[in-house]
Amino acid sequence: MPLWWYTDGLTFTLAKLLGWVRGSVRYLGVDVWSKNLFVPMYGDDSVTGRAISFIVRLAVLVFRSLGLVLWLMVVCALAVLYVFILPATLIGLVLQIVGLILFYA
Repeated sequence: MPLWWYTDGLTFTLAKLLGWVRGSVRYLGVDVWSKNLFVPMYGDDSVTGRAISFIVRLAVLVFRSLGLVLWLMVVCALAVLYVFILPATLIGLVLQIVGLILFYA
């Protein structure tokens, strides 16, 4: 097995995937929505305005967080795929060669 795949290659790939997650946090604005959860929208300081603002921002935050969790699951699946793709390919290659040898023997 190539040493690069599990040393520098894995480090580079995990750093790239972590960058994707950080970028998606910025893109979805989960941190901004969570900071401003209790800030009233449009400067409406009434109790009703604060309640409506809280409910709307909470709903948006829940859906954006759900999107972030789904994207995180995709990124984790890609990381696991990266780790197992090389051994799976080598095992498939060896089995193919063994099958060809046994077929023509």
